Amino acid sequence: MISLIQSLFESFGAGIVAGETGIALQNRGSLFTLDPQHPNRIAPHKRSLHTLVPAMVLKGGRPFLSFGVMGGDMQPQGHVQVVANLVEFGMNVQEAGEAPRFRHTAAGPRSSRPSRPRPGSA
Repeated sequence: MISLIQSLFESFGAGIVAGETGIALQNRGSLFTLDPQHPNRIAPHKRSLHTLVPAMVLKGGRPFLSFGVMGGDMQPQGHVQVVANLVEFGMNVQEAGEAPRFRHTAAGPRSSRPSRPRPGSA
């Protein structure tokens, strides 16, 4: 099984186009590092964290579905929502992939994203 996910990471990928094809080359390796002290280093037998994380669903111990969703830190949530759409809501693969998804983010001091002031707050 193969999961194909289209993504360029930055606005124009690597900024390199393949000849006269108009196809922009990707730069998905941008977040990896060779620093041996870094937790996201590339190394043999290691699954470095990446913003494109394919998933495989087994049914009866055999491959049933290979898929992936885009969205960085949204991916674990997106994976669960796609599988729930298939298993719990009886959608086909196309419907499950196209269905709207919600994103839960942490609030307060544990959030990895900077908080924005609410309108009317000082």
